[in-house]
Amino acid sequence: MSRLARFPAALALAAACALPASAQQMLTVICPIGGERFSFRDPPPLTSRETYLDQRPVDPAAPWRHAKCPGNGFVVYKSRFEDAEIAALRPFVLSDEYRALSARHTTHYLEAVLRRRLGESQYAIAWALVQASWEAAADPARYRQYAGEALAAYDSIPIDSLAEIRHRILKRMISAELARRLGRFDSARERLLEMRDSAELAKPFFQRIVELQLKLVRAKDTRPHKIPY
Repeated sequence: MSRLARFPAALALAAACALPASAQQMLTVICPIGGERFSFRDPPPLTSRETYLDQRPVDPAAPWRHAKCPGNGFVVYKSRFEDAEIAALRPFVLSDEYRALSARHTTHYLEAVLRRRLGESQYAIAWALVQASWEAAADPARYRQYAGEALAAYDSIPIDSLAEIRHRILKRMISAELARRLGRFDSARERLLEMRDSAELAKPFFQRIVELQLKLVRAKDTRPHKIPY
């Protein structure tokens, strides 16, 4: 069950090693709410470590969906839930409101809904919404909704409240990318100029990303692009 969380919130430049092909298998998942048993395929090994500017792996298997209980639609977005978390989520998951959400939205979007219900950090919610936008890449309207909500979630987080430098870097880089992808070019440019002058982003690797982004903003390009390694 530990591999149910496919893509952790880490910089793509330090992407985890792919699982060996023999590791892919069918898992038996027990739904934390209701105890329903169902099968779920373990993630395949990644064929590439490249990523797009929003951290989505270039590998065609990505993003891997969360296991979703067939009956009540609960998404198993982590390997273990505390009893108190299940108690807090059960009435909501069994409600008509959640049933309607489950019928319309992707598994990572539902993860964001459940994390918000539990009062978890805006950072965790924002990252779940970014991954939801990966799931909706082929649906422009759905992508704009998810990307817009992810950007709003990141913007609600004061940069000084993030203790880890990688979280501060990811917040800035993903926010600028989401603004560009949404066609908010003035906002994207302002964010990128701040990043260009930031001591935390002074390394050549980050500066290459910023310069590429500024070039894309000048061209009013909203398409996905790969990180320039």
